[in-house]
Amino acid sequence: MSTTIAFIRVNKNNSEYALNQVEVIKSYLLNNNIDLTKSIKAEVNRPDEEENILNLLDTCISNCTLIVSDLHILARTTERILEILNILLDRGTKIISINQNYELSKSDTLTKMVLVIISHTLTLEKDLMSLRTKEALIAKKLDGIHLGKPKGTIQKSKFDEKKEKIIELLGLGLSVRKIAKLLGYNNHIGLNNYIKKRGIKENLEL
Repeated sequence: MSTTIAFIRVNKNNSEYALNQVEVIKSYLLNNNIDLTKSIKAEVNRPDEEENILNLLDTCISNCTLIVSDLHILARTTERILEILNILLDRGTKIISINQNYELSKSDTLTKMVLVIISHTLTLEKDLMSLRTKEALIAKKLDGIHLGKPKGTIQKSKFDEKKEKIIELLGLGLSVRKIAKLLGYNNHIGLNNYIKKRGIKENLEL
């Protein structure tokens, strides 16, 4: 037996958002003489809550038609929309997106074309994002803005936890090589660089 399910995305910060979806779906059902089996409403206020959408759509399997007012109801990124579409289509679900005038099904040639277009759009989005990032970095360089960590920034080191012991042993006159061996470090060169960058020997001589 076939079922027809309407999916409505609810946002607690915008009551009109869900109402607009309902009106679009009602009009579509009336104009196409379609009987609705049930409606599923999901409150999604943050991107991380979109993970729940697929769980709510578990009933969408073979011989099921899912109706949404727009594809962006399913997710807020092209990548996630494509992922959800593929999962639902693999289950045998037919997907109707009213605003895009799409009727998507697994064996349909037009559906395959739509998925290819969405996939290309995703690739283009990523390329444009990468390009915008590169252009922004170049612009900052041209403006004389230093990129990366400020000069002189001291990063955390594995030697920090034994810094006091290192200072104590240096004060006793032990070599860096011997200190590294005593404290269980395999590479005394790294320890030597740490001591130089932190100015530990210079401070001992003050």
